[in-house]
Amino acid sequence: MAMTMQIGLGQSLQEDPVQAAKEAVRQARASIRKEKVDLAVVFSSGELAQPLLLKTINDLLGSTAILGCSAAALISNQGIFQHGLLIMLLAFPEGITFNTACTKEISAKTSLNAGEELGEKLLHGFQAMRRNISVIFSDGEMKEELNFIYGLQEKLGQSFPLVGASASDKLHFLKTYIYFNQEVSSNSACGLLLGGKLIFGLGVKHGWKPLGKPRYVTKSSGNTVSKIDHKPAVNIYSEYLARNLAELTKELKHISVLYPIGIYLPGEEEYLLRNLIRIEKDGSLILQGDIPEGSQIRLMIGTKESCLAATKQATEEVKKGLYDQKADFIFVFNSLSRHLLLGRRALEELEIIKSACGPDVPLVGIYTYGEQAPLKAIDYRGKTYFHNQTITILAIRGAN
Repeated sequence: MAMTMQIGLGQSLQEDPVQAAKEAVRQARASIRKEKVDLAVVFSSGELAQPLLLKTINDLLGSTAILGCSAAALISNQGIFQHGLLIMLLAFPEGITFNTACTKEISAKTSLNAGEELGEKLLHGFQAMRRNISVIFSDGEMKEELNFIYGLQEKLGQSFPLVGASASDKLHFLKTYIYFNQEVSSNSACGLLLGGKLIFGLGVKHGWKPLGKPRYVTKSSGNTVSKIDHKPAVNIYSEYLARNLAELTKELKHISVLYPIGIYLPGEEEYLLRNLIRIEKDGSLILQGDIPEGSQIRLMIGTKESCLAATKQATEEVKKGLYDQKADFIFVFNSLSRHLLLGRRALEELEIIKSACGPDVPLVGIYTYGEQAPLKAIDYRGKTYFHNQTITILAIRGAN
């Protein structure tokens, strides 16, 4: 017989954090027969990101581990919500092991060191046990996400699968929040390491296609690209769209969604995308994620149709990973840019996932400022990247 997990989902649209926590926990607890709940995954809109929210959840559940983050919008079986609270409660069967951990004050210790610290904490107690996958939530304002991932993989393994989401706000890029046990913090990251008798299916796709000829980043630092082909970086947009700097700045939100920058990665089937956040007066581009100097890049274009086609492809990858078996639960980490592009058709994307994976499979997720996941590699799977504009679907099932 397959190992069976017990999963409960709760949701509240209440504006008071105490009432929201009580309502969501009551709903989720009703589906779990075991007295002890092992893990609570908590997502909420920013106005509920208060210590009182987590304290109430903790008081109701006892010694349950809590982790999660704030987001611009929440995703569940019931739909997509701009405000509210989502809780998934998990009670694991014998044979599945997990650990949770958190790293704080990331800017004071460098992203690389923070990633190493989180990886080391997650491994605590896992030395002699099988590890399957790690799920990470990080501050959406974190600098050098790539270095954070490098640090994690330094400890967990270069090809160990990491899947995660960057917390988001409503495109203000001001403050996002990480939830860990009873603490609400910014400038931090938390994670879950799962191992033992389980399998997972993972689908990672975006659907944007390359435009024009390849170009090269000739001057960059972190997420600031100053020169492309030795010219001001903004030229990649001004030449293609026939707009001057003032016009591009005015249309920034629209351009960022439709025309991200794609990084070519040798050995990978898809381009890695970077959203445009800001254009500086000197023509430099500020992007949502690093682009190393010397990178080969292309301008990319996306449509509603290509976006939804990519979602369907991602669900096919998920089903392969599960050997076409039904998942016990699903995480969806979806770029906020996709929500902006799809508009009302965002619900269509959710229906594609539910139709492929089962409408009754418990599903929670968020719209993110970035996703952490492998790309489907030609020569190997496993290396994790920081993505924009991607939908990442992680489905987990207890195994024999």
